Amino acid sequence: MIKTNVAQFENYGRVLEITDGAVEVKVTLDLGPRVIYCGLPGKKNVFFCDLERKTCCEKPEMEQFYGEGRFWYLYGGYRLWLSPEYLPMTYYPDNDEVEYVIKGDTVIFVPPVQKENELQMLYSLTFFGDGRITVNNRMINFSKKKKEGAAWTLCVMSKNSYTFGLQTDRDTGLLPNRTLVLWPYTKLNDKRITVNDRLVAVKQDPQGDGALKIGFNNEAGAVVTLTEDGTEFIQRYKTDRKAGKYPDGGCSCEIYSCPDFTEAEALSPLQTILPGHCLDFAVEWELKSAPTEKRDAKTLQKIIKEIL
Repeated sequence: MIKTNVAQFENYGRVLEITDGAVEVKVTLDLGPRVIYCGLPGKKNVFFCDLERKTCCEKPEMEQFYGEGRFWYLYGGYRLWLSPEYLPMTYYPDNDEVEYVIKGDTVIFVPPVQKENELQMLYSLTFFGDGRITVNNRMINFSKKKKEGAAWTLCVMSKNSYTFGLQTDRDTGLLPNRTLVLWPYTKLNDKRITVNDRLVAVKQDPQGDGALKIGFNNEAGAVVTLTEDGTEFIQRYKTDRKAGKYPDGGCSCEIYSCPDFTEAEALSPLQTILPGHCLDFAVEWELKSAPTEKRDAKTLQKIIKEIL
């Protein structure tokens, strides 16, 4: 059974602390929600916390759409968005109080409906006592019009970590089998990026040259982050390689990195959300201890093959 407690955490205000003995989690209640802390007992937080509110969206379009003084802040941790990315709608200022409901080993976090976007984005965490947590994400359409998009789950990972996944090796005959998508600010020869026939990996580097982002069709449905102090953080999710159409040129996985953090991002297929209906997307997290001494491409590739 899980144990919960409301406490103060850093400068985020109130958080709900949750533990099942195997994993410790903290979720913000005065903003977000963000899973702002997640870790194994005795290990460091796998997530990055933006205590200085350094990463934010304070552009004029935000105030024009949402109102004076309303801006979006990264905060860090885990969040849920709708893809494709679009300013200002994507950057909803989720700075209000969050309600929560505890049902057995599941905790549901319910933010207010996004008035301007007419969407509500909520998620639940279900704990299994063995290092696994299922994150059930739900987007509800409160408008009178249909909405198009994909569930987009973003984990803001700690510094000096490695985030990686496998490209498909499916035999498609005369047709292409792999998608590799680069954003305009990405340099393919960036030393933080490793790409070979199977592996796509990004090393978070506090001394790195600006930002980068790379996406691919992760048909295995698994993306892994190895933290500096030896926590293996695995995200697993279902992909639809036959009928699924994915955003951003066919990406079911995206990795963004800058000198402060890396984002490990999983995406659902694009869907139509009818009025009064919802889009559901589940991601399973697993945390376990891992060696810290060797992080070359061969080792990373072996690690992810072993978890599939």
